[in-house]
Amino acid sequence: MNENNKGKLIITRKNGYIFSLLTDEKDKAVQISIDGGRTESIIGNIYIGRVDNIVRSINAAFVEFAPGKMGYFPLDSVVQPMYTNPARKPGPLRKGDKLMVQVSKDGIKTKEPVLTSDINLTGKYVVLTVGEKGLHFSNKFKDPEKKKIIQKRYSSCTYDDIGFIIRTNAAYADVDQIFEETDFYYSLWLMLRDCGLYNNCLSQIYQAPRSYMVNIRDGYEDVLGEIITDDEDIFRELKEYLDRYQPDDTDKLRLYSGSCVSLHTMYNIDRQISEALQKKVWLKSGGYLIIEPTEALVVIDVNTGKYISEKKAEDEYLKVNLEAAKEIARQIRLRNLSGIIIIDFINMKSEAGKNMLLDYMKSRLQTDPVKTNIVEMTKLNLVEITRKKIRKPLYELIDTTILQ
Repeated sequence: MNENNKGKLIITRKNGYIFSLLTDEKDKAVQISIDGGRTESIIGNIYIGRVDNIVRSINAAFVEFAPGKMGYFPLDSVVQPMYTNPARKPGPLRKGDKLMVQVSKDGIKTKEPVLTSDINLTGKYVVLTVGEKGLHFSNKFKDPEKKKIIQKRYSSCTYDDIGFIIRTNAAYADVDQIFEETDFYYSLWLMLRDCGLYNNCLSQIYQAPRSYMVNIRDGYEDVLGEIITDDEDIFRELKEYLDRYQPDDTDKLRLYSGSCVSLHTMYNIDRQISEALQKKVWLKSGGYLIIEPTEALVVIDVNTGKYISEKKAEDEYLKVNLEAAKEIARQIRLRNLSGIIIIDFINMKSEAGKNMLLDYMKSRLQTDPVKTNIVEMTKLNLVEITRKKIRKPLYELIDTTILQ
């Protein structure tokens, strides 16, 4: 077990790809990310795009944001496009308009990346929002006294035409740290806004952090104890990033160089990825999960795996369901499943048992940094969950060259 009683982030390179493995305090994998090659995510990148076409029937525009790369730009969520031509007067979007756009979703198969003009810049403690003004708090931020202190401090600040969301991690930070970050991202935004006026069309003006950087940024302060890499280039990159953006976390970084065995081999990353791609997941009780992603949603089926007598049925069903809920929460994050997730738990008659299961499922999902909500449980014990799509799921990142 990690001596700090916290998780580790392991970052290593193989076959031109960068793998990051996030573990819990017992060194059990809870998240796997891959950067490099055709799998590289562009979510969060900001470009100067040009409107190629407007399709009124679907209320969307297609915007070329890089040479030869087209994105889908929905118009129903646009309050005011961020035109980069100073002479352009406010008004509806037209073909040929130049505007600042950010990638909100990666392209999937034949679908183009989704673009937005509601620019967000995400830090460890705050998110700068161009589309939503004022101060807001994450739903997971529960400290009412600290909220009042932050609100009072914010009321004396002059952040024109933008807003901030205070993230869950801010609960572990001093108020001064929080507002050092708001100042930093406000200055960054002003610089990007000016870049939009002077940079060429189809140019990129902001590179979002790679997924292993995002894992550091989004990892909850109370669960991440060490950041370890065996690659000197990655170590230097991480140190530069931490020194600039998260100086309080620099002492967590360590360069592993004490053995001829790579971190990739030591932590069996290939095997852990292979297991995270399998449909069947066994539970200690003898039950098992079947996980099947489809085009529209993800279906997870819970099975007892053995005969259970009617006398003990309710107790046993609840026991297996609770064990399944814990593992499902881990598998959702491990595989980076998102969108609509339907879980078919074992049918129970007891309302008390159903409520206990829902409460426990909610508590396990609270540990996920990605916004995840339980919608409802139906009469057939089907539980609907929604999880915000941040990056591609693990199964879409894998190609034949990665695990060789």
